[in-house]
Amino acid sequence: MDRTDLLDDLYGCDLLDRNGERVGTVADVWLDDGRPLWAAVRTDDAVTLVPIRGAQVHDRRVVVPVEKREIEEAPRVGEELSDLEHVELHDHYGLVVPSQRLVRRERP
Repeated sequence: MDRTDLLDDLYGCDLLDRNGERVGTVADVWLDDGRPLWAAVRTDDAVTLVPIRGAQVHDRRVVVPVEKREIEEAPRVGEELSDLEHVELHDHYGLVVPSQRLVRRERP
């Protein structure tokens, strides 16, 4: 199975926080230099980006290394990520802002 197949398999998976609590469904995957770093998760009425570096994927579930509360408090984003949103997301999760812009991967 190649990287493209692995990325395709993320769409529609349940996203769980580090404690196993369901957050939502993976709607999109965002890439940095071709690497999947964020999942867009649909919650009740919003879409939130969640870091997936270090996530575990098993049986249509993606377990991320952050808590649900942190995800719920994350800045909401639109279809395209502005420079400000890019910085705000990284700041919120305590991550270093990469020099490259994130790119939303079109769903197959």
